[in-house]
Amino acid sequence: MSGAAITLLPMDGTRSAFAGDLLTGGAAVAGLPRVVQGQPGAVLLVHVAEGTVLFANPLAEQLAPRTALPCSVDDWSRAAGLESTAGDDITDPANAASPLSRIARGEPVHGERVTAARSSDMSEEREALWVIGLPMNDAPVDELSSLALVVLLPLREEGMVREAQESAERLHSRAVLASDLSFTISDPTKPDNPLVWTNPAFERVTGYGREVLGQNCRFLQGPGTDREAVARIRRALETGDTVTELLLNYRKDGTAFWNEVVISPVHDADGRLTHFVGVQSDVTLRVQAERERDAALLDARDARHRLEFLSSVTDRLSEVLDPDTAQDLLPSLVVPDFAEWAFATLLDGNGRARHVRASHANPALATDVERFQDLHTALGEESISLQVLRGRLGPTLVTVRDRHLETGVTTAEAATLLRRLGLGSAIVVPLRARGEVRGSLTLLSGPDRPPFTEDDLATATDLGARAGVALENARLYAQQRQSSETLQRSLLSPPTRSAGLSIATRYHPAAEAAQVGGDWYDAFTQPDGCTVVVIGDVMGHDVSAAAAMGQLRTLVRGLAYDRSAQPDEVLRRLDRLLAGLGLTTLATAIVLQLDALAPDGTGDGSRGIRWCTAGHLPPVVAEPDGSVRLLPGEGIVLGLGAGQDRVQQEARLALGSTLLLYTDGLVERRDQSMEVRLAELREAVADLGNQPVEALCDGLVERMLPKGSDDDVAIVAVRVVEV
Repeated sequence: MSGAAITLLPMDGTRSAFAGDLLTGGAAVAGLPRVVQGQPGAVLLVHVAEGTVLFANPLAEQLAPRTALPCSVDDWSRAAGLESTAGDDITDPANAASPLSRIARGEPVHGERVTAARSSDMSEEREALWVIGLPMNDAPVDELSSLALVVLLPLREEGMVREAQESAERLHSRAVLASDLSFTISDPTKPDNPLVWTNPAFERVTGYGREVLGQNCRFLQGPGTDREAVARIRRALETGDTVTELLLNYRKDGTAFWNEVVISPVHDADGRLTHFVGVQSDVTLRVQAERERDAALLDARDARHRLEFLSSVTDRLSEVLDPDTAQDLLPSLVVPDFAEWAFATLLDGNGRARHVRASHANPALATDVERFQDLHTALGEESISLQVLRGRLGPTLVTVRDRHLETGVTTAEAATLLRRLGLGSAIVVPLRARGEVRGSLTLLSGPDRPPFTEDDLATATDLGARAGVALENARLYAQQRQSSETLQRSLLSPPTRSAGLSIATRYHPAAEAAQVGGDWYDAFTQPDGCTVVVIGDVMGHDVSAAAAMGQLRTLVRGLAYDRSAQPDEVLRRLDRLLAGLGLTTLATAIVLQLDALAPDGTGDGSRGIRWCTAGHLPPVVAEPDGSVRLLPGEGIVLGLGAGQDRVQQEARLALGSTLLLYTDGLVERRDQSMEVRLAELREAVADLGNQPVEALCDGLVERMLPKGSDDDVAIVAVRVVEV
């Protein structure tokens, strides 16, 4: 007989191998099911009259590897190294009470503890194993009545092992009768492979008793049985292979249960197929638990995906600081992951739809999408989008192909576009922030997707709230930015005209990622005819910085104009004013003074200059011969108290020379040092220095900041020209 395999599967989710409701005898007996429940086991088929092992499943083969079958029970036990509870060799002929010896004599064994010398997939070396012997002397055919099934199950807890041993005498045959493992044997040599033996557990699990002997076990099948699984079993039986399947079977009373079936062939000594041994486990509770677990995992995955989706949309919207751009972007962020197509709607001050932006998953419908956007005035008073937008409806789920979607438009063309773009079900949610509805978002599933659910409505409602806050933040940011920029530009008056000087100024606000700050410039003529040029940068990037810039600019202008003060005097008096007035503003600045023209027009046209630096970057001078140099300067920033050492520098500018003052936004970059950027500025000035000062300013910004700047930029360019 070959070593064909049969697998005794775990009984997870079933009643135990010893059903507690059929056992009596106190706590020890009640504890026994918890020991063996859910454990895999090793199975042997023993010929009682000959005392030989005819069949071993894979777990049993692991306990006694390389053991040729058939062999005597003692030889198999010796190969497995079985020992009794006391550590005795149970294969010793003197030990007639050993469980396998009794089984070989046809006696039932109701549960005894042994150990094996080797580990297996079910047990460790010398781990406690519980032995059950089940003679089949009640089989209706003689060839089976001389056989017995042997099952070895692992015991995990020593306390339970002791309880099991103590209760064994009281269990008797009830332990085997209560087993949830139903064993069947069928005869493939007879027509239709009929059952020829079942153990009592088969009747308890299925409701069918000995009246089904002589029938094929397909009587367990029903309307929910997987026909493909049945076909796989049939093919395995035809080829004589072991097969394992999970089937939905039906008891005699019609109730369904999940049956884990393992069917293995049994061969005689000549290799002929004689029987099939089936082991069946009612795993209904296990399957239900697995399905509940899978459903819970699916719900958890769905919840995680929804949160990731919401977070992704929020993050993308938060990166956009222009409200119109953010509102235009929103529909494309929900297509196609959440909806087949979507559109966002805003109202104007008169309550009319002023803006619709749509996005569709199908690029071939781009023309229809654009046309739908153009027809935003076609949204009538019955439109759900407008009703939600005006607060008449809250978040709304529209059922599949609800005609409200079409009747909400006022033109036949718009209705046709809706049908062409695809209706299906729809969700409309308000874009709400700070208690006000700022817009509405309409999501459509299209005809080819499953309709939206209440869970989708909850997700879309959350999305609308998040998007509404993001859009409102963008609106407030734009409002603040506009206010700051308006304030700043209002304080940056154009330079006064000075004879013999060509002056150009530029102010470029920061790029979208930052707020406007406190950069400023000034150029004016003192009473004695000297020209003062100022460049400065208040620390900070908000309305406060712009307001502080206005204060400083006014103070510097007043101090410089008074008595035609020179640059160092202006900065020293400014230090005292800031300290005395309690102003905590920190700023960098350069105050530079150019001499007035000689009243009689004599001289070579050159100008004397004086400047004082307060922590600012050095001015750049381009000479008529094309050379470029940086003017020296030192001094700490403004706002650190009175009494600071302010050093005034002097030089002379030849006719045709160009003087450039600028703020750090023109040269500062995170990925390059200031030395490198100043060298690039000198090179740019050298290349552009022969252009008019207006073109020079524009060219410097384009060359130095091709991608814009994260900081404000202020520039003053002064050229000495002939009168």
